[in-house]
Amino acid sequence: MLHRLLIILLLISPARFCFAQDIPIGDWRDHLPYSDAISISYGNNIVYCATNSAVFMYDKSDMTVERLNLVNGLSDIGLSKIKYNDYNQRVIIAYANGNVDVIDERKNITNLSFIKNSNVIGSKAINHIYLQGKLAYLSTGFGIVVLDTDKLEIIDTYLFGPSGSFMFTNAVTMDTLNIYAATDQGVFYANKNSGNLVDYNVWTLLPDLGTLNYSNIVTYAGRVFASSESTAWNGDTIFNNDGGVWQKFITWGLNLNSLNVSGNSLIISSINQVKQINTSLATEKILTNHKSLFNLSPMETVMDDEGYMLIAEEDHGIIRAKDDWDSEVIVPNGPSSANVFTMDFLDNELWVVSGGFGLGISKNVFNHKSTDGNWELFNKTINNISGSPAIDMVSVAINPQNTNQVYIGSFSHGLFELNSGVVTTILTAQTSILDSTFFGSTAIATMKFDAENNFWVSSSFSNNILAVKAAADNNWYSFSFPGVTSSTEFFPKMIVDQNNYKWIISPEQNRILIFDDNNTIPDIGDDRVAINNNIPGSEIQCITEDLDGEIWIGTDEGVAVFYNPSAVFDENITAEQIFIQQDGQTQILLETEVVTVIKMDGANRKWIGTENSGVFLMSEDGTEQIEHFTTENSPLFSNSIFDIVINPTTGEVFFGTEKGLISYKGTATDADDDFNNVFVYPNPVKPDFTGTIAIRGLVKDTDVRITDISGNIVYQTTSLGGQAIWDGKDFNGNKVQTGVYMVFNGSPDGELKAAAKILFIH
Repeated sequence: MLHRLLIILLLISPARFCFAQDIPIGDWRDHLPYSDAISISYGNNIVYCATNSAVFMYDKSDMTVERLNLVNGLSDIGLSKIKYNDYNQRVIIAYANGNVDVIDERKNITNLSFIKNSNVIGSKAINHIYLQGKLAYLSTGFGIVVLDTDKLEIIDTYLFGPSGSFMFTNAVTMDTLNIYAATDQGVFYANKNSGNLVDYNVWTLLPDLGTLNYSNIVTYAGRVFASSESTAWNGDTIFNNDGGVWQKFITWGLNLNSLNVSGNSLIISSINQVKQINTSLATEKILTNHKSLFNLSPMETVMDDEGYMLIAEEDHGIIRAKDDWDSEVIVPNGPSSANVFTMDFLDNELWVVSGGFGLGISKNVFNHKSTDGNWELFNKTINNISGSPAIDMVSVAINPQNTNQVYIGSFSHGLFELNSGVVTTILTAQTSILDSTFFGSTAIATMKFDAENNFWVSSSFSNNILAVKAAADNNWYSFSFPGVTSSTEFFPKMIVDQNNYKWIISPEQNRILIFDDNNTIPDIGDDRVAINNNIPGSEIQCITEDLDGEIWIGTDEGVAVFYNPSAVFDENITAEQIFIQQDGQTQILLETEVVTVIKMDGANRKWIGTENSGVFLMSEDGTEQIEHFTTENSPLFSNSIFDIVINPTTGEVFFGTEKGLISYKGTATDADDDFNNVFVYPNPVKPDFTGTIAIRGLVKDTDVRITDISGNIVYQTTSLGGQAIWDGKDFNGNKVQTGVYMVFNGSPDGELKAAAKILFIH
């Protein structure tokens, strides 16, 4: 009876938050695009679609979609092909680095890293999968690898280039007599029954096809079809073997993506169309659009058992189509690009920009993840002020007073103002106070809102380096830096610190420009300017301010700190490196690393991203390493980190890389000012739970004491920012028993107190 009463008391406690989108502490979550489909296969009523980053499966029987990626089962990222084997109901997933995953009929995933880990010098990419019963012939960057999909082992490797050299192989097929390999130096063949295909002497170049680059080869209707690939527009050609004579099957040029045999049809997937050929070699069907969507980019197409085309489309995932108008798009929600150059996070709104400095990227410029957890996608390109596609988007800033207003900075085409996702204003040097480069473009690389909601923007390669849109009068003002000749200098990062000083980094000059307007924007008479060159290394990469007001910088020789930034206008302050003890020796923190980004969590700990070594989580003063995540020990997609943002409420840390966005549920959140929103999750703690319990909504450095119902203390800790964590064990490392446990929270000065309950069910 007492047990039942305690449960009732717990359940009637007020619930203040809903965490349907939350993940457990220590868990990872992918934020990958699923629209960039590259390969598709079908079997047993399930459609298997590979994107550049992941796999998703569409079950036609119940119309459900399941995702697979590096976080939840796959062994790698950077896919190349997917193939369902009817022989044993297994799915082969191939990667651009030679890795292979096989999903069996019970959905178990086995990784086969033989090719990836081999000593092959050069490309190990798997470009094509050809099936013959249990055998999968993998076309690789060096030859053909034969995989036994039953035993999950490599049984043969064919190196058929001159004198057994490597040959970049794009596809394999067989007819009744021969095996054929389409390579970048022609089509090679051998008698498949020779019994010694590992001997390069049994392989012969087909002289009739020459030494062109052949990207596809299939057998259909008693003929072999091979396609040559050209870099010229409409330069691709399909040949077929008609009675031993090779001739063009299609007399006009095309831009071919793939040839497939499926559903007793030959499927030609090329830019803007899919063509279905029947056994009489007549055109059965041509698909050129999905309803009103034209300019399709079908990468690969197969047929399902109802006669629908299943198209892996470059921008829309799967298009399942009977014809141009009887069609549907199947794709999980996600961003439109894996490239994450920079981000901004505010009030549970995440904006992501794909771009880069001088890369000419015009597609997938930005994406928005809203409060409901879904990604809002925009047009793949937006136009600049001249009506041409804007390129090189490199910065983003959300208005703190109006999250519907977002600014995007282009390193070539100026400043874009969005309201509710629509571009409403484009500012350039020709139409505004923003300055231009000596060659005429408006290079906007960084921007920040200050505490008064003034909007500061930095121009690169210009004389008026800094501009501001003042909140008081909504007017723009610009500022130059006396003595600074900046026509050859660019400024990729800026912060506004607690003193309202603007710190702008110049990597190529390895210096920082500091500006203070004395909170009187229109009055330039009291402005102050400083230039600081006291920075270790040869190139500063990033800058941030921690919760104590110290300025942390990342360089090509690790991390350094300005401990007294308020004195920057009064003395020549120096960025000091941090000394740590490692293996009994004193060393400089991350001295050999290029540090690309530093961000603070709610406990003032430092999340440090690097160019080549993943992410480090360091203690508040930087002397203790808490975590080090790399691609080798975590699901992190890449060791090259472009940006980091942190959800201050939940502690979720987002890592932006060129291979995609991934997040990790950290242990610290921002501290509250009181105990009005204290809660515990998960609650109740069920028997199968093995993770970490969080007590959230705390003030900084809260003293947390957990007792049983009799008042005996079983655990005690101090909050990390606004959150304390507990593994559900007592001081002796034993799991606590079933029952209700009290959580007593007290502020460091003892003025604030609060209690909560946790129910354990074993």
